[in-house]
Amino acid sequence: MIKRIGQLYVSFENFITNLLLVAIVFFVFTSAVMRWVGVPLSWSVEFAQLLFVWVIFLGANRTLRENKHIEVDFFVKMMPEKVKSIIDIVMNVLVIAFLLFLTKYGIQLSIENSVRQISNLPLSYSFITMAVPIGSILMILTTIIKLKEKVTKFMSPSHEVNS
Repeated sequence: MIKRIGQLYVSFENFITNLLLVAIVFFVFTSAVMRWVGVPLSWSVEFAQLLFVWVIFLGANRTLRENKHIEVDFFVKMMPEKVKSIIDIVMNVLVIAFLLFLTKYGIQLSIENSVRQISNLPLSYSFITMAVPIGSILMILTTIIKLKEKVTKFMSPSHEVNS
């Protein structure tokens, strides 16, 4: 049941990320065409920027989940499997710590910007800044799931034999 909910969430997140990306292209293209016609839409670029911030954080979670972030592992690849596993676990704990930092200060930033309005839009700037803590929380959950799998694999008897 939990696995099914996770699959539904992943599908939903992928759909939303793709939809936001299409919307960004649409708003920027529409803005360019309307400016060319002589009727500029002053709000469309700001709205596209708002969507772009959300795509960045949702996309970062997707990239994290699919192990597609850039990593420098030149020296780590030379180490024994057990050491690689320990480094991987420690790195995930450090990532969680950093994401907790982003969450805390992202929430503060959103509260501070709640009265500020996005220029040319009747929206609070918090709609942009809330992408930071929400995206960070999603990445924390993803990293915890990955960390649990890595610790379980590290603690398993078969890991000792393979090391």
